[in-house]
Amino acid sequence: MNPFKSKLDARIRAERMHVLVQNQPTSLISTLAVSLFLVYILAPVTSPMYGILWMGAMIALTSIRAVHLRKVKQLEASDYLAQEKWLLYGAFLSGSLFGSSVLVLFPYDNVGLQALLFFLMSSMIAGSVAVYSTHILAFLAYSLPIFLFFFYRAFTLTELFLFLAFIGIFYYVIMVTTMMRVNRSIIKTFNTQFLNHDLANNLSHAKENLEKFNHELFEENQAHLKTQKRLYHLANYDPLTGLANRNMFKESLKDSLKTAQQEHTTMAVLFLDLDNFKIINDTLGHAMGDKLLIGASSRLKSLINDKSFIARLGGDEFVIIVNEVQESEEISTLAQKIINLLEKPFTFDENEMYIGTSIGISLFPKDGQVAETLIAYADTAMYKAKEKGKNNYQFFNANMYDQMQFRHDIETKLHHAIAKNELRIDYQPKVDVQENRIVGAEALLRWEHTELGEVSPSVFIPIAEESSLINTIGKWVIQKVCEDLAFIREHFDASLSISVNISSSQILHQNLPELIGEHLQRHTLPPQSLELEFTENMLIKQSRKSIQVLHELDAMGIRLAIDDFGTGYSSLNYLKTLPIHTLKIDKSFITDTPLCQGDCAIVKTIITLAQNLNLSLVAEGIETTEQLTFLKNNGCHLIQGFFFSQPLDRNAFCTYLSEPGIENTLGYHLSSV
Repeated sequence: MNPFKSKLDARIRAERMHVLVQNQPTSLISTLAVSLFLVYILAPVTSPMYGILWMGAMIALTSIRAVHLRKVKQLEASDYLAQEKWLLYGAFLSGSLFGSSVLVLFPYDNVGLQALLFFLMSSMIAGSVAVYSTHILAFLAYSLPIFLFFFYRAFTLTELFLFLAFIGIFYYVIMVTTMMRVNRSIIKTFNTQFLNHDLANNLSHAKENLEKFNHELFEENQAHLKTQKRLYHLANYDPLTGLANRNMFKESLKDSLKTAQQEHTTMAVLFLDLDNFKIINDTLGHAMGDKLLIGASSRLKSLINDKSFIARLGGDEFVIIVNEVQESEEISTLAQKIINLLEKPFTFDENEMYIGTSIGISLFPKDGQVAETLIAYADTAMYKAKEKGKNNYQFFNANMYDQMQFRHDIETKLHHAIAKNELRIDYQPKVDVQENRIVGAEALLRWEHTELGEVSPSVFIPIAEESSLINTIGKWVIQKVCEDLAFIREHFDASLSISVNISSSQILHQNLPELIGEHLQRHTLPPQSLELEFTENMLIKQSRKSIQVLHELDAMGIRLAIDDFGTGYSSLNYLKTLPIHTLKIDKSFITDTPLCQGDCAIVKTIITLAQNLNLSLVAEGIETTEQLTFLKNNGCHLIQGFFFSQPLDRNAFCTYLSEPGIENTLGYHLSSV
């Protein structure tokens, strides 16, 4: 069965019942009115008791039906079908009671009243067509009893009325036929009405759905556009500062290069790196570092015009593109404005911070015509600015290119130095001139390349620190020193200690206490056999993390020394706040002693400072008897330098330790002092 047709038939049936219920009051009133009229007309010729009883029954039945009808109307229209059989019973009883009038009230002796009675019954049947037009069963339930009583009475009368009975049959058939045509027409009307209504509803719903879909599509498009904008912004802008990021910078640089090539104009790339930013970031935390980057970005944007473009590449690095440059002095002026603006103090949360910036500059087409080349050259010039003391700007030149190539070559070769076994550790002895014995040595990293030969530490160590290779190399150094120290203490002198230089990168990016503890335990070495040396400048730039690491190392029993003491540019407050055990007097103060009174005064001050703070003191770079005599006479007894020995590899150092009468040899050297 078609579910749509079944649903439509149910709706039509429900509507038929609704119309039937609405027409019932008319049926009740008309039946009651005609009954009263009939009793009134027939009262003179019929029994009063029969009339009263019949009319009483009609009134009672009509009242019952009226009460039931009132309850039905209080229901929802969809619930009318449940009352269908009671409505049919009511119609049948009303028709039967009205039809019974030909038995109860029939005037046998008055032909005129008989005709009137038959006429009223015919009229009631005709009237029921309209009342019950939507429900054939209800029509039959009401009209058929009336017809049957009519037919019975007419059939029992004279031949004239018998003829009337047959006319009545014909009349009733016509009424039923008419009723069926009306009913079909009404059902067809309902069908059309509901179909049109459904069509209208469907069209309305379709319109609503279309409008809803269009609205949802609009919202979706808006959300999509918003997402696209967000993705574009995330892909092309730095979320912290709001400046363009590396990706957008590369695209802008390509566009600027294309325009400059077509219009034959000069273009500049300025590569900026904030000086001392890492110190502030490590000391005051990343939140403060972010505020500083936002503040610096805001200042930089204030200098940018419609011919310029600025981006943040990441960290504390920024880059500026300047189009349509007329003269190089224009770029020099801009670079100096940037330096002047950024060296002004920043204040956040009552913290006053000072930074500077190192700027490298490359020009198109003078320095290069490819984006990557211009960026690399500007970056190289920026490093040259840092080498010149920071907070200045440098234009790229050919010499920088050679240096850049050399740096890249060194860095590339250094990556393979450990795997190729090109690195080694040399040990320069430390001598206690008061006790006339060797107390230890400083581990010095050396690199001998198969092609370059011996590469100076002053060349490759800064490159290693800048490229983060220092962490890998530093780990290897600690492992190698602990291995050598275990061998030396086992076979020669169990009291010897070795000092190792540590970079700031190792403190910040390696778990140094865990690393050293692991190797000390592996080689069964006491913590005091290892001394770690830090430069004074590194301690000045101390962060919360580095302070924590130093205290952890001190708690392990490892000795900590300040290398190159006296070359820093800060207060000596860290000497009382950090767990320092040893000071090493920098060679630059030793070289001209005892001839230079200024250096002598500085050295004496350092010796006095160490004695008052109960710190060990080592003088490095001792090469002459005069230097040694000066130090010994002023209370510095730990000596390191060529006067006793140059740095030696492990085997040579062991040989040095095992020389017969090494104490006498040292004594011989010292006897001339």
